[in-house]
This record gives sequence, C-alpha cells and structure tokens, in this order.
Amino acid sequence: MIASSSQQGSRRRRGEVELGLAFVIPVIVIMGGLVVVPLLSTMIDSVYRINPMHPGTPFVGLGNYVDLFRDPAVRQSWINTFYYVVMAVILETLGGLGTALLLNRIRYGRRWLLAAVVLPWCLPPVVNAVVWLWIYNPSYGLLNGILQSVGLISAPVVFFNNRYVALFLVTIVHVWRMMPLTAVILLAALQSIPGELYQAAKLDGAGAFKCFRLITMPLIASGLAIALSQSTVFAFNLFDEAWILSGASLDTRTVIIQTYMFAFQNMKFSLGMALSLLAMLASLLISLLYVLKVYRETRFD
Repeated sequence: MIASSSQQGSRRRRGEVELGLAFVIPVIVIMGGLVVVPLLSTMIDSVYRINPMHPGTPFVGLGNYVDLFRDPAVRQSWINTFYYVVMAVILETLGGLGTALLLNRIRYGRRWLLAAVVLPWCLPPVVNAVVWLWIYNPSYGLLNGILQSVGLISAPVVFFNNRYVALFLVTIVHVWRMMPLTAVILLAALQSIPGELYQAAKLDGAGAFKCFRLITMPLIASGLAIALSQSTVFAFNLFDEAWILSGASLDTRTVIIQTYMFAFQNMKFSLGMALSLLAMLASLLISLLYVLKVYRETRFD
C-alpha cells in the first residue's frame, strides 16, 4: 500500500516536471531565437570588417572598438546620451513621484485622472515627437506663441540652434512620454503601504514631511529602484524623439542614432554592431546597480 502511494506520488511529480518543461521549452526556444542567437551573432560580427563597399570580411579583432573610441562623433554621441540619461532620470523620477503622491491622495475620479496621465505613454513615440515638433516650430509653434504672449521673447526663436536648449527640449519630449510609467510604478508602491503606519506616526506627533521621509521613502525604495532602472534603459535607447526633432544633428545625436547611421546610412555594419554592444553593456551596468538595490531592499535575512 505504501509502495503504491509512493509510486503514485513519484508519477505525479514526474508529470508536474514534464508539464513545467512543456511550458518552459517554447519560451526558451523563442528567447534563444530572438535574443541569444542574434546577440552572439552580433558579438562575432563585431570583430570582423563587414562593409558592402569592401569585399570580404577579414578578422580585425578589437579594431572596430578602437575606431569607435577614436571617432569624435561617437564621443559626442556618448556625451549627449549621458546628458539625456541624467536629465531624463531626474525629471521622470521627480515628476513621477509627485504625480503618484497626488493620485494616491485623490479618492474620487482617480481612474479618469490616471487614464489622462497614462495617455502620453500609450501613444506611439513617433506621434508624440511629431506633436512636439509642431509645438517647437519657430514659425507657428505653440511654445513661441506662449513666450511672446507673456513678453519673454519679442520675436520667434529657433530653439534647436542652441545645443543645450535642444538637448533639454528633446529630453522634455522623452520625459513627457515616459514619466507616466514611472508614476504608475510608484503609485502601485504607495498603495501597498498600510495606512495604519501613517496613523501611528501621526499619533506620535510626526508631521507630513517626517512621515514621507521615514515611512513613504523606505517602503517604496524597491519600486523606486525599478522605476529608475526602466527610466535609465529607455533613456539609453532614446531614438525617435531625437531623430524626429533634430535628425542626424551632432548636437543632439544619441548613441542609438549613431549606431543607425553607421549600420544603415554609412553601411559600416561592423562598427554599428560594436557600438550597439557597447550601448547595451553601459545600459546593463547602470541598471545592475538598481537591480542590486531592489535585491537588498527585498531580501529577508
């Protein structure tokens, strides 16, 4: 009897394992075909010279990476990208946190306000960029009209003639699109905090700022780390906004735009592959800091 029940338990466990493999294997195959294989292929091709304008694909080792570090356009694109990342992460975090705190306090009509907040994120990035292109237009743009109406400028301004203004305006468009995602993540973290903690703190005489510093911030730290991670990754991969608003201008060119120009405009595929790998590595290294932060905050000793 005991042996029979043991065999049934063994068969049940074996069936569960087989069912689990049946679900996991398709995912592994799809991820391998769409991620792992292209990544390995890119890594291999980045150490060869692949250029339709030159016959053959000789092995050049790290020559492509050396050429990238020597290229002033690549260096400028890295500087621009770090500008974007720093500004976007700061603005998205502050704006998303403020929006989440406001939505968390609203009791009536929250769903409609949340839908309005999420709308820019739901729209395609190209649509958002085109809308803002009209706003920034020096002839009939809304921004020039507002600045002239309040007396800040006397004549229309071409904003993208100044590099730093252009970088900031492109960042604003990206933040406008991605801040709702940060707000939703932080709103979910805020709603997970028990209300009893705030009531107990108020009984002890804690004010609003002290409650925010000692209760809210520590308890949303993991959600904040996730929001920072996604903000960093998306800012590193910024392409649509910068390309539509200012094209291939070196003043606002990102690493991803530079990769696109190497691979699809200059036909230097190996340089494009090498630069894309460096961009991926930089994004992963910075995101790793946030992942480690989440791990430390959520680990139970």
